[in-house]
Amino acid sequence: MSSSALIQSQLTNTNNEFGQALAKQKGSALDKDAFMLLLVTQFKYQDPLNPMEDKEFIAQLSQFSSLEQLMNLNESMTGLTDATNSQQMINATSFIGKEVAAYGTTISKKTTKNATTGQETTKVSTYRYAIGSEMGAGTINVYDSSKQLVYSETLPARAAGTYKFEWNGKYSDGRNAPDGVYTIGLSCNDPNGTALQTDVMIDGKVEGVVTENGVTYLQLDDGRNVPLAQVRMVGNEGAIGGMLGEKNEDKGDGNGGNNAGGTGGNENDDSGGTGGSGGSENADGGGTDGAPSA
Repeated sequence: MSSSALIQSQLTNTNNEFGQALAKQKGSALDKDAFMLLLVTQFKYQDPLNPMEDKEFIAQLSQFSSLEQLMNLNESMTGLTDATNSQQMINATSFIGKEVAAYGTTISKKTTKNATTGQETTKVSTYRYAIGSEMGAGTINVYDSSKQLVYSETLPARAAGTYKFEWNGKYSDGRNAPDGVYTIGLSCNDPNGTALQTDVMIDGKVEGVVTENGVTYLQLDDGRNVPLAQVRMVGNEGAIGGMLGEKNEDKGDGNGGNNAGGTGGNENDDSGGTGGSGGSENADGGGTDGAPSA
């Protein structure tokens, strides 16, 4: 075999070896096996009259060693992350059956029907907001999944504290809104008209735990998913309001923010009255059987 044919054969074998190494790659980056193959091939076909310097050889070996260590570390970190996510999901199951409060701006409306009586019951989740100083006025809006305004209401002046808003599930004109998930938009100003920072929270009862793209979510009984990392409080059902220290301050006007409610009721309750007497003070929602307030 001539020297040119021998060289061509060797080059073909090398190309085949390198092609097989590339075929084993999971992505576009070269791994340590491909790096080693390149290094060995470089030695195999170096010019015998001008061989590689020993310093250059040591430098390339050092690069290979660093590459191998980094790849092993990456594999170890991947395994550790998977184990952490699994453990986090297992720990999150302890939330099932509990009520949680988490940062968020979504509420849900869900209607269920009693199989025996046929009676329908509508449940709207609670939205809470905290203001750190006196509020002169504010606006709370409810938007559907298409970002269309469903309900809007002006909030009255209020002292610093934590308040809740329980929408009655109706449009501003009194029509029933369909079941689904809605987004709350809140704007608050101090008595001088300067915007106030607010801390907003949603709550619900945990029904399950799901993991998606490495993130653990608590699945609420109304279908919403809340990231575990955003949970602020955990308690027994019905205990969140007390844990948040919702104020029970008497404004002294007997009407509060709900135009549809009557006298009496709970301070700082934004759920609204029932359309007649017994409405809520400082309420941000309409009545449950009357037209919502504007």
